[in-house]
Amino acid sequence: MADTVDEVALKVSELSVDPMAADPPSNNALKRELKKKQKEDEKRLKEEEKKKKVAATQNSQSHKDCAIEDDDMDPTQYYENRHKYPASQKITGINPYPHKFQVSTSVEEYIQKYTSLNQGEHLKDVEVNLAGRIMKKRTSSSKLYFYDLYGVGVKVQVMADARDSDLDEVEFSRLHGVVKRGDIVGICGYPGVNCGIRKSSSRRKIYSSVDKKRRYPNLTA
Repeated sequence: MADTVDEVALKVSELSVDPMAADPPSNNALKRELKKKQKEDEKRLKEEEKKKKVAATQNSQSHKDCAIEDDDMDPTQYYENRHKYPASQKITGINPYPHKFQVSTSVEEYIQKYTSLNQGEHLKDVEVNLAGRIMKKRTSSSKLYFYDLYGVGVKVQVMADARDSDLDEVEFSRLHGVVKRGDIVGICGYPGVNCGIRKSSSRRKIYSSVDKKRRYPNLTA
């Protein structure tokens, strides 16, 4: 109890007091001023947190709009946009031409190995590294992305869920926002078949729940 009184007394003593005032403010007045200051600080922190969330939402929407614009471009515009992209990444300090990515299995081998998985089955203790070309990208939200990854005539569907990622929401959205149709990427994740995704007899619809921890766009394609 004594410690609490001392803390309040210390905070009260730190409040501004006009030395020219005829009568110093009472303890009650100082306490009211202290409470007012605390409320102002709490309000400021809430506003800062709100601004961060708005910025994250706008960033996600910006990436989503860019993906839509790419799909609407004619071939000439699409080529020019892709040609300028590496320079824009270098300005932000990102290397658009990574050295290498260690692939553990091909897309075709992956499908053959995990085609027997049942719906809803996920092997989260198995890590696989795949590489291929992104031919389709879909966004459910800033926290969930879907890709069609092609390799030598076959494909797997890829799901990137922010809940499975080591990245925070803003960085996760930024990372997936730069991935575009036609990119050759490296994917590190685990195999699985999502509930509600029907497996095709052609073995080309195996659903892969793969976390995009690393991706390597091929910007010359």
